[in-house]
Amino acid sequence: MDYTKYSDIKFIEKGINELGVITESNRPYTRLVFSDEFYAGRDWLSSQFQMLGIQKSIDEAGNLIGIYKSLEKTEKIVIIGSHIDTVPSGGRYDGIAGIISALNVIKYFKNNKIELPFNLAIYDYLGEELNDWGISCLGSRGIAGLLNEEIFSRQDKTGRILGDEIDKIGGNTKLLKGQLSIVKNIIACLELHIEQGKILESDNTDIGIVRSIPTISRHTVKINGQAGHSGTLHMNQRADALVIASELILYINQFASKISRESNQHFVSTVGKINVEPNSASIIPGYVDFTIDLRAVSNQSRDIFLKQLTKKINDLDDKNNFKVSIQDISYAPYVEMDKKLQACFIKSCEDMGLSKKIMDSGAGHDTAQLARVCPAAMIFIPCKNGLSHCPEEFAEINDIAKGTSIITKMILDLANQD
Repeated sequence: MDYTKYSDIKFIEKGINELGVITESNRPYTRLVFSDEFYAGRDWLSSQFQMLGIQKSIDEAGNLIGIYKSLEKTEKIVIIGSHIDTVPSGGRYDGIAGIISALNVIKYFKNNKIELPFNLAIYDYLGEELNDWGISCLGSRGIAGLLNEEIFSRQDKTGRILGDEIDKIGGNTKLLKGQLSIVKNIIACLELHIEQGKILESDNTDIGIVRSIPTISRHTVKINGQAGHSGTLHMNQRADALVIASELILYINQFASKISRESNQHFVSTVGKINVEPNSASIIPGYVDFTIDLRAVSNQSRDIFLKQLTKKINDLDDKNNFKVSIQDISYAPYVEMDKKLQACFIKSCEDMGLSKKIMDSGAGHDTAQLARVCPAAMIFIPCKNGLSHCPEEFAEINDIAKGTSIITKMILDLANQD
């Protein structure tokens, strides 16, 4: 079966290009949640809803929704979702490919006047990427009832309160006291995403059908030493916080590599964000904090890593003139995708004549939050050299079209099953 029957390659390419230019001018591709660029991106997406003639709304968690209503009297719904926010200096396809694909899916049903026995909605999940408030997947966590007052009260470095930003964009944090009522009516949450790895490209495979998403947690390590003059304090008289931080970062990398090698399971730990104070060439660093991003499919491996890391930190904390501590920031548990929906994806690939591979995700996604409360599944498409979260990120339009066709065919199958 020709996959272009269900996808419009020119429409997809146009959408990717138009959303791609909505970025910080000096730092492409950057569209941070709650920024001017993010608001402009949502305005663009709202205009697409209008052109498709679908109803627009924003839920209590700040998710932007476009809904293709069924003519039947039903509250049942299938969601196709992803996100338009990016990391700093990110790419044009992470999240965006899923949003443009979803637009194309609804365009197909509208143009062909296909009525469904359930409502079909595009969701731009609010703030999927990690932000200055130290939490990712804001909108999907809100749907699943996984946000709380402590999270809402967090402030970024400019003093903005997270709950206020959610309310400003159209959400209502006062009503986020548990799962949103829509959860009980969800038949399926589906997402197309670039792989952000090399497996599909290396194997020359069209579609990755996601089996699981790892436990993802983030932790802040704080080191208090003593600032001092870089020219006058002898080396043996210093309490250099950056030296202790460097020792810990090397330990984290080496120990994570050891666990990954010996367990032969997905296990990665990254330190990608570091703050140094006073951050001056002529002053010994008196304070450092850094964030650990930890991802594992094995809870046992994760527990071993954190136990040993905490012991290492406690040992360093006993050194004279240093105070070292670790604090948990966020946690998302290991989840498996809905097996019935995985089977539907497999059937769609076989019907379309596209090659497939069952695989685990190394990255977190909104679908992981939703899989905790309702049926959810996702597919990956290849991305060049596995590069993501960087301007070099690239996916072929034809690959997005193939994934779009798989989701369209699957929704038709779900409609027939219903």
